[in-house]
Amino acid sequence: MKPMISRFVANDRVFSIVQTPTSDIRRTELTITLSGAQGWDFVVPGWRDVSFGISGEIAYVWSARSIIALPSHKDADPKVIPFDEEDLLMVFVAGPCWLLVCETSMWLMGPDGERGQAHFREVVEEASFDGHIVIVRDVDSAEYRFEVSATNLVEIIDS
Repeated sequence: MKPMISRFVANDRVFSIVQTPTSDIRRTELTITLSGAQGWDFVVPGWRDVSFGISGEIAYVWSARSIIALPSHKDADPKVIPFDEEDLLMVFVAGPCWLLVCETSMWLMGPDGERGQAHFREVVEEASFDGHIVIVRDVDSAEYRFEVSATNLVEIIDS
């Protein structure tokens, strides 16, 4: 199977990301290289596309079951953050936390492992985050709003 090569620019860093599918759909080999530095090899789930994000100085990629926080300079290493609850659809940075939008749930993971969570009746179709409020819409067009407060998700109920 043919590898797919992507370039990802995060401020002054240029990452080369090579995704190589395997014969097993459950696995994709991922090689990430930072210009002027070494490369790192990972095996990620293959049933969802690898996605990219950047928030301030934090650049990251994610697959169905993990986030890879990319190094901030050539002497650092990436940090893998595993997540086995449910497939990741979208990942946002919320201060010191990771805001994970999954198929039927949302999680706020704090730096010390603390977690806030919310569950939805239907499959999530889209989400947006403005740094304070996250809005999630499901396949039935139901909309949910949450305030991100420290490591808690507080649902906003319109009255």
